Amino acid sequence: MSRRTIFSSSVVGLLLACSAGVTDPGGVDEPAEPVDLSPYFITPVLCGDSEGPNCESLRLGDDHLTTTAPARGKLYSCSTGNPNAPGSDPTRISWIDRAAGSWNLLAKPFLPAGSFAPGPGQANLSESGGIRSITVNNLPVDGMIGDWPMTAYPLLSAIDRNPGIPAATTITFRLPVDPVVGATPACTSLGAIGVTLNGVVLYNAVDARGNDAVAHEIVDEFGGHPAMSDYHYHFLPERLDAEPMSDGHSGLTGYIRDGFGLYGYKGIGGIELTNDDLDECHGHDHPPMGYHYHATLEYPYTVGCYRGVPEAAFAVAGPALRSPEMVVPDAKMLAPFLRRMILHHAQALELAALTSGRTHNEGVRRLAERIMISQSEEIRFMESWLRGVAASGAPDTPEHAMPGMLPAERIERLGGTSGGTFDRLFLEAMMEHHRGAIEMARVYRDHSESSSMGAAANWFVLHVEAEQAAESARMREMLKSLP
Repeated sequence: MSRRTIFSSSVVGLLLACSAGVTDPGGVDEPAEPVDLSPYFITPVLCGDSEGPNCESLRLGDDHLTTTAPARGKLYSCSTGNPNAPGSDPTRISWIDRAAGSWNLLAKPFLPAGSFAPGPGQANLSESGGIRSITVNNLPVDGMIGDWPMTAYPLLSAIDRNPGIPAATTITFRLPVDPVVGATPACTSLGAIGVTLNGVVLYNAVDARGNDAVAHEIVDEFGGHPAMSDYHYHFLPERLDAEPMSDGHSGLTGYIRDGFGLYGYKGIGGIELTNDDLDECHGHDHPPMGYHYHATLEYPYTVGCYRGVPEAAFAVAGPALRSPEMVVPDAKMLAPFLRRMILHHAQALELAALTSGRTHNEGVRRLAERIMISQSEEIRFMESWLRGVAASGAPDTPEHAMPGMLPAERIERLGGTSGGTFDRLFLEAMMEHHRGAIEMARVYRDHSESSSMGAAANWFVLHVEAEQAAESARMREMLKSLP
């Protein structure tokens, strides 16, 4: 077996989206000159049979991201993409047919194996008191990883200028042993949506721009790539689907953050599954296993939404958070900004929590759910990031002076309303709050040193601006529709 096919034939953030830490490709109007990428092609075993989707014409997921409601074959996300985020150079991508809305896996390059060895992977599982604890160091237990950094491969780095180098980062997931299917599905957020038994976290199906990450971004032939130093998968490496059950059904390959298991590509009888076989969250329920998720070669690849309640992933500060040249571009500005934004996000969670028992509007309820998930994630990320930033910096702005922060008496008045009155006042208050977050992000960008700001901090503040603006636009439309 060649190293070229081991990715498949052996059976294939911490809250930073993919490509954080890479250089924006800039606007190139003319397509790049054709180059021979065939030395970097792979041939997954799943592509060699008549079952499942056609690997030469996989559906492109770019137009199948939704922030409104789950749907089969789509990714229900708490966040929209940020078109200004860094990522691959579209003029150098030859394997995507945008007119047809498809992409060719067999004509896409993958970073090969080489001499890179970041150290042994670790994955420890334990159960106590109904909780399953999974602690990983985010490096593959089987040792299969590409030859990072990709900068050593000019043809590949010209497509996707990702200078990241995977390094150990300890992450612990605490999940229910007996998860419960929720009344309504929940949206997925940026960062880890689950973890494989191979010790590597799973991200959802999109890159920082909201595009199909598996189609657009360069990963190694073992299925992963780094966001700065945080190695992760956007789909299930086929080799991890190596131990089928007695009836041919794929075995357990990992867990999603709501506690439900992620199984491989095949259902009962060993038949490869497609989106048509699964529900809107990319799972199904059958005895004796109960509800569980499956991987497919079709977008959204692992999960489309959370069927249960997503639990937190707790990241312990590792190399990515301690590396000043990569993460701490301007501590004097960044640390106070993070502390203020954490307080600002905390009030957004307080406002979102008021919807419980006070609204009967499904749109308002879903909006509050997205805010609870996405801003909780961002708070955890900022808290972890803050631990790696020098404590020095400008004095914090008093809470009452932060733009968009609402006085306690206004929140109390809002809590005393219900029904349509609550919906209108809630949307107006949250829009005002979002405008404040956008202003804070812009002030930080305007006053920090652009030369030292760093791509990671730049990506995050742009993400805050883009996400809060998109959500504000959604709320304006919701206000128009209220009676």
